Amino acid sequence: MQSIAETYMGARGALPFEDLAQSGAVTGAITASGQSVTVPIGAYNGAVFAWWGTFSGVTLAFEAAYEPSLATWVAVSALSSSGGGPTTSASNLSSANAFEVYAPGALAVRVRATAFTAGPMNVRAIPVAMMQDIAPAVVGGSLTVTAQTSGGSGGIASVNRLASAAASVNATVAKASAGRVYKIHGYNAATSVRFLKLYNKASAPTVGTDAPVVAIPLAPSKEFDVDLGLLGQYFSTGIAYALTTGAADADTGALTAADVVGLAIWLA
Repeated sequence: MQSIAETYMGARGALPFEDLAQSGAVTGAITASGQSVTVPIGAYNGAVFAWWGTFSGVTLAFEAAYEPSLATWVAVSALSSSGGGPTTSASNLSSANAFEVYAPGALAVRVRATAFTAGPMNVRAIPVAMMQDIAPAVVGGSLTVTAQTSGGSGGIASVNRLASAAASVNATVAKASAGRVYKIHGYNAATSVRFLKLYNKASAPTVGTDAPVVAIPLAPSKEFDVDLGLLGQYFSTGIAYALTTGAADADTGALTAADVVGLAIWLA
């Protein structure tokens, strides 16, 4: 029996995963809760999901997979073509729309129905190459750009540091007001994957209850380096984070002490 990494059931029948990675756009239909439409993004760094049809009461979660078996999916943020800030889900849908998902480093992205009243909802997913996180900075409002490189004052002055993770979920508020994250660096000393979860909160997150904006998998026994470009990722309320052993939003798995070391988050 083939796994999802070997075969994806698309509108045209079963396609080998290697062929699907070259096939571009994927079209499907969601007719029940739990169904999804998946598109490999290969050398791209994101995808656009568009949907149409006669449907109601549909809630979609935006997710990405970073490991080859496509067995583990994590929430990622998306932006609506109709405006607004980044979100990891779209609720109570009943009309056509399109969302842009930015997931650099992912092997595939998908939309998954977590609620469904009536349909079908027709979905088309198109892999695209995006500029570095431009969309979250400009959708729904004006954009002010200032010089970031300077030999004197200016630039990105704030770094939130965690020298060594405690034996907990390490719930932390990095900034208690709106801001942007530009870069994340550190080392996962554990022998299994750990997850850095970022929250749009002005206080330490309640892990397992609060929904993260994104869960970033940290490869075992490796240095990690996440660069969000010149404009960064915007957080409208505050910037908070936690570290867990599981990918799910509700996971509360605590780290072993010193699993993650040298964590630095550049923010403004």
